[in-house]
Amino acid sequence: MKTSAGKIWLALALVLGLALAAPAQSPPTTSGGSGMALLNLDNTVALHGYDPMAYFTRNRAVKGNKRILERLGSATYYFASRSSRYEFLRDAPSYQPQFGGYCAASLAMGRLEDINPHLFVIYDGKLYLFNNPEAEAMFMRDPRRTVYEARQHYFKIATDRRSTY
Repeated sequence: MKTSAGKIWLALALVLGLALAAPAQSPPTTSGGSGMALLNLDNTVALHGYDPMAYFTRNRAVKGNKRILERLGSATYYFASRSSRYEFLRDAPSYQPQFGGYCAASLAMGRLEDINPHLFVIYDGKLYLFNNPEAEAMFMRDPRRTVYEARQHYFKIATDRRSTY
């Protein structure tokens, strides 16, 4: 009797351990890494040719060099230096712009709008871009809500566009 009950507890502990060890399902990304991506590209170039790493390392927009590039999916990124490119490649999804490089505040209102690469915020370790100072100010008033609303619109617009093709 004890061995039977012991086996049941052992089995339950094993199942619980496997469930806890399983990776959590993460939400789809808006940085271009999901199949749902809408990307703001000039031909195939992301960020209007600005180096995505400079936003994080220099806290400013720095034009990338057309000879130092990396293509991820359908987006081409330019970098100001080879070291910037290598750093980007270590964890590209963390450095890619959110919402495919579209204006985060405009998306929160349900619109896809281009960006001014000099207007940006690093919030919660992610790069958000804006098309004008008012959009940036709107984001800063309530970044969590803006990101939530923009994410909802981003995936709805992506789904709607995919269904029309």
